[in-house]
Amino acid sequence: MRVRAMALGAVLLGGVVTATYGAEINLTIVNVVSPQDVKIWEPTSIAAKKGDRVTLRLINKHADEHGYEIAAFGVKEVVAGDKTASVSFTADKAGVFPIKCHLHPAHVVGQLVVLE
Repeated sequence: MRVRAMALGAVLLGGVVTATYGAEINLTIVNVVSPQDVKIWEPTSIAAKKGDRVTLRLINKHADEHGYEIAAFGVKEVVAGDKTASVSFTADKAGVFPIKCHLHPAHVVGQLVVLE
């Protein structure tokens, strides 16, 4: 019998999403307006383990398009206004990697933390 590692879940804690265990992480990231009136993707920070397969469902709740980029993993998506998109990648290297909007860099400041 072939055993396959599965994600047991994710925990949202203070704006940081952390994988609790596993090889597959599925998260929803939403473009919102912060209390400072800045458009940001939330949660802003994501944590995974090296080797995890990460799938992000990006929901843009604004009329204008916004980007979502994690350059270290080849993620570069434009999400049209009031639309949803999905991106997937394997977290194949450990470290701290910036997350930004390549269309409006001031709108998104975040990080992907990949643990050994």
